[in-house]
Amino acid sequence: MSENDALAIRADAMLRELGQVQDIPLQIAIEVGRLRLRVRDLMKLSANSVIELKKPAGEPFDIVINGTAVARGEVITVEQSSGVRIIEVQKPGSLGW
Repeated sequence: MSENDALAIRADAMLRELGQVQDIPLQIAIEVGRLRLRVRDLMKLSANSVIELKKPAGEPFDIVINGTAVARGEVITVEQSSGVRIIEVQKPGSLGW
């Protein structure tokens, strides 16, 4: 058996194992930024209020799955909807950005 055949067999086995978890729902969030705000300041907000974030304009957005940042992306337009293009993926086991 060649090395390529062995790799193909292992890849097939891994895909079969992943098949068991493919239907598990995940909560995905695109985080524009975070901000602490006092209740009194929150109560002052109205339509057309602007909340300034501490993140510089043009910085990528964090893509968070089940509370863990897993990637970064940028906003794009797809037909008449908004989307996010993934531009960086977090390596498993790393400590963060």
